[in-house]
Amino acid sequence: VKLKVEEQNRNQLTFGAGVSQYEGFFGQLGFQTANFLGRGESLSLNMTAGSRSQNYQLGFTEPFLFDRNITAGFDVHKRALRYIGYYTQKSTGGSFTLGLPVGAFSRVFTSYSYEKVAVADLNEALIDPSCVATATCSTISLATLSQLTPEQVQQVRRNPFVYDSLLIGQGGARTISKVTPSLMYNSVDQPIFPTTGKRLTLSTDMAGLGGNTKYVKPSIEAVSFWKQNNRMSFGVRGQMEYIRKLGSTGDLPIFEKLFMGGEYSIRGFDLRTIGPSDLQTGLVLGGNKSLLFNAEQNINIAGPVRLIFFYDAGQVRDTGEAFALKEDIKEIVKAATPLLNDPLQTVTLNPCTVQPDGTCLVAPVQINVTGQRSAFKSSTGAEIRFFMPVLNVPFRLIFADNLSRTGVLDNNLRSAKHFTFKFAVGSTF
Repeated sequence: VKLKVEEQNRNQLTFGAGVSQYEGFFGQLGFQTANFLGRGESLSLNMTAGSRSQNYQLGFTEPFLFDRNITAGFDVHKRALRYIGYYTQKSTGGSFTLGLPVGAFSRVFTSYSYEKVAVADLNEALIDPSCVATATCSTISLATLSQLTPEQVQQVRRNPFVYDSLLIGQGGARTISKVTPSLMYNSVDQPIFPTTGKRLTLSTDMAGLGGNTKYVKPSIEAVSFWKQNNRMSFGVRGQMEYIRKLGSTGDLPIFEKLFMGGEYSIRGFDLRTIGPSDLQTGLVLGGNKSLLFNAEQNINIAGPVRLIFFYDAGQVRDTGEAFALKEDIKEIVKAATPLLNDPLQTVTLNPCTVQPDGTCLVAPVQINVTGQRSAFKSSTGAEIRFFMPVLNVPFRLIFADNLSRTGVLDNNLRSAKHFTFKFAVGSTF
């Protein structure tokens, strides 16, 4: 038997620019080598800078540690991501990962990560909800939340859950030290345009080995693809996540809570706009459990171009709330006790009295249930997905009809639109 082989390109340099809901306008530069120093290791350097995100990452992977089928690697990164209408999240850290096969299509991974995360540039509504009624809310530019004035801190203390989840009680930053064991079964035939196979992922984030935030966060994801003919395939995904604080940790930081919305979950809605929200402002503060379902009918039009019909549905619930088909529609009617500056009781803010020890005494408010709506938020439509060899990612034009959108606001705190168009990169699952 004679085989003619040719060594593939070992080095890859990528660059380009684009726009997406997640990153805004961005430029990208990356370098990757599959044979670092001639030993088969891979080294990657990626830099992305845009109007909403910055990401600088250095990674190294050893595919055969100790000459065995064991994968090991590490990465260090510095990131910043601006969530429109909410805040900017800044993080610096690194991780180490070790993986080994346990079957024909299965691998077990264990990773450790250490990261310092800070929140800055708040929506004014988080500090002073009264701006919502007058539509004058703007972004307060802050390097970190530790720069809040005493008056602003007192405003945020009106809602102690917001106060702690925005890290104000932690000096504007949290340190997350966690171990994540995971098991993955993957028989999917292609990563970009899959047509057949299954993928099952079980993982649990366990934070508490150092740092100042402790929690456990299990998740399960199941994906399956069926090939119908040479041009058509059908895929589905189901995902469930849960997070629970541990030990002396107060409220979980907002960046660890669960949200939905955006091209990677329910693609017709704005990023992170689905989840439990503050009744005063409408801002989504996140929950502790989520359930997601996606379905895609994939049609090969020509070459790298695909037409995809999709249906997405999901819900996010908070502590003490169970998954359900319906949820109550709640609204604040009036303050239960008179306010000195509001004798007519038309203001809907929680009256707050700061105690000598710095805690906030919040007077109760009257909340009425005015009806019910679907707990699952859903979106359907079509997207055109085409592969860009230079950037090595698929680009997406998404046309969506938000079927169940009652109670969901967009990033500008306006009711979610019936029909939307979005541009994105990557894939939903």
